[in-house]
Amino acid sequence: MRNLSVPRNLTVLNAILILIILLLNCYYQAFCVPTNWTIVLLAVCFINTTFYPYFSRHRLLVPVASFINGISFFVFVYCIIFLEQMYIWGLMFSIILIGGVVFIPLFLALQLVWTNLVKPVSSIARYSFLLAFPVCIGIVISIGIQYRNAIKSIKKFEQSNYQQLDKNFMTEKILGMHFIYHTRFCEFDGWRPPKHEPILVIGMWLNDREDPLKVDLKKRLELYKKFFPDHQYKFDCSCAYQYREDYFNDRLFN
Repeated sequence: MRNLSVPRNLTVLNAILILIILLLNCYYQAFCVPTNWTIVLLAVCFINTTFYPYFSRHRLLVPVASFINGISFFVFVYCIIFLEQMYIWGLMFSIILIGGVVFIPLFLALQLVWTNLVKPVSSIARYSFLLAFPVCIGIVISIGIQYRNAIKSIKKFEQSNYQQLDKNFMTEKILGMHFIYHTRFCEFDGWRPPKHEPILVIGMWLNDREDPLKVDLKKRLELYKKFFPDHQYKFDCSCAYQYREDYFNDRLFN
């Protein structure tokens, strides 16, 4: 633990851990390809988490860096929840080290709590870190409300025999479930949809986690192409190294 109190050592450790989870995700596809806004958020959070041991030494940077740490904490908590049953596999395979990868978000989340709440460099760091909590919680609540409204729109869509749809951000995500956007990690489901949209996943978590549109995948794709004709539905995406051929050759898109 003393070695981790040295900024260089902790920075190198965090960089290695984040690089491991990024590379493994490219191969095994746990979170697929994040949507554009998610990529920006992850880049900011990962860079800040990695270099915070140095940022914390500069008084002017501490408030901003600690606030971003608060956001990063919620990002890592999201990852922890999303992985669900993978922690069982992680314990089973921890003997060969690879299983320990699943615990990296947990380690980083606890590290942020330690460096910003338990042992902060200043009271400003603690307050800035905590300030991110109501911001993130407010955003999460807003997502839940938007998704609930989208569920009502989908019910009306079904009642109209799939002829009339209130087209908006959330209804597009719901129609695109299972072939564009994946909603949970399943280690036995073959190829997985290429896009990861946290807004959609959080909305489901806060609203019984059920798919509100009860149609098969072929019908779903037909409806998506009808109501969102300008949107891409198949991507030049490897869908993880080990699944790419299954995705590109799937008869669903032919």
